[in-house]
Amino acid sequence: MLTSAERSTAGLTSVGEPKAIGSARTCDWTEPGTFGLAISVDESKGLADLRTEKKTARQVKVGAREALKVADPKADDGTCAVLLGAGESASVQIDVSNTNFTGTEAACARADKVAGLVEPKLP
Repeated sequence: MLTSAERSTAGLTSVGEPKAIGSARTCDWTEPGTFGLAISVDESKGLADLRTEKKTARQVKVGAREALKVADPKADDGTCAVLLGAGESASVQIDVSNTNFTGTEAACARADKVAGLVEPKLP
């Protein structure tokens, strides 16, 4: 889902590893000692179908698309997710986890950047 140039922009130095998480197709990257990133495409659940913790999720826009950002800045656990709607019944989730489990703001900046790269490619 990301070109070589886009991977570089996101701080990724390798090609992602394909995986399946439930019904979602996922591409997973690990930058040793720094962060992990996963992009999951779920063709069975739209944005409205996804369950999130209300206290850590907020509605945002990525491009012209409705999205949710899930992070807990107070916990500063180094994780952030951006969930993009892709039509009524599909979604894309970008998850970032910092290796040291701190720096939620940095994780969200990276998740936002990747979401901005992915969003124009969605139907």
